[in-house]
Amino acid sequence: MVAYSGNDPVNVVDIAETFASKGLLVKYGAGGILMTASVTDTPIAYTMAESSRDADQALEAAGTGTVSVVSLDGICYLKAGAATAAPKFGMSVYVSQTASDNGTVTVNDATNSAVFVGYYFGGEGAIASGDFIPVSC
Repeated sequence: MVAYSGNDPVNVVDIAETFASKGLLVKYGAGGILMTASVTDTPIAYTMAESSRDADQALEAAGTGTVSVVSLDGICYLKAGAATAAPKFGMSVYVSQTASDNGTVTVNDATNSAVFVGYYFGGEGAIASGDFIPVSC
């Protein structure tokens, strides 16, 4: 299984926060890219890996670190913020809506006017929080 859509990743030097995982949705922010944090945020890409690390192997912070991202198109493997018991192929996927799920997606839940990201392109097995799911963007 490929971990990204096949587009060339871009190394972003303007990060406004630390990214602790791959597969997180990111949006534009004046101080650099950020994880999506609201259902109304418009994602522009997703992370290919966590943020860069310093000499002590700690994740680098905003203003000092970098992160590799890929644009949202094709089939992307994005991180699920919430569990979905019985997903169906083709269900809509939205920006997650809770603060603890920043940067993630939720299947079939447009609560609070969540922004549409794409369609679920996986099987019908349960999705656990933190799983990487295939999304057609």
